[in-house]
Amino acid sequence: MRKLLLIPWMLLTMLAVASACGETGPVPDEPELIRPGDNGNTDNVEGGGVNSRCMVLYCSRSGNTERMARTIQSVLGCDMTAVEPETPYEEDYNAMLDRARAELDAIARGDYPAIATSVEDFDDYDIVFIGYPIWFGHMATPMQAFLHNHAGLLAGKRIVLFASSGSSGIAASERDAASLLPDAAFEESLLLTSASLGSMDTRIPAWLEELGASREE
Repeated sequence: MRKLLLIPWMLLTMLAVASACGETGPVPDEPELIRPGDNGNTDNVEGGGVNSRCMVLYCSRSGNTERMARTIQSVLGCDMTAVEPETPYEEDYNAMLDRARAELDAIARGDYPAIATSVEDFDDYDIVFIGYPIWFGHMATPMQAFLHNHAGLLAGKRIVLFASSGSSGIAASERDAASLLPDAAFEESLLLTSASLGSMDTRIPAWLEELGASREE
């Protein structure tokens, strides 16, 4: 009889452990990496339906940066597209970390990784929101590559950065962006860490209001 009672208890324990192991956010100071998906080209731009003045670009792995991007899109009703690498990142975590470090080192030498995302022009947009995870303190390499490839098209635009991280700050990634887009006008950035992601639904609308960004009716 005792063995029979133990069986359902063991099953409940296994289910609880499996639930606890689900993704809740990035590990502090470890890089988020891109999720496989659409290639992110202009043909795959998601339309928000009303606000043609704003565009949201983002890359994400764990989904935190994507959630931020979708919240911005929901508030503003604007277009949105994902920036994707040409070659998906390895599933093996150590291999993924090695590649992230190698790409950051290569960028420091002026060699940017290949990406699958391109946008023909930004003529319809006054404000471009650019979202990314923090990798070892810096802007994720696919987004750095995108900005490098589109620097001329983004000249003169209002650029608004937003990022997610485990605990790292945003300052180094802001310097990355300023170096890549020297002719853009940067607005106040937003960083959400693992400690503040839970307040996303209130932090993002308040931040957008401070920026003067609103839904066009």
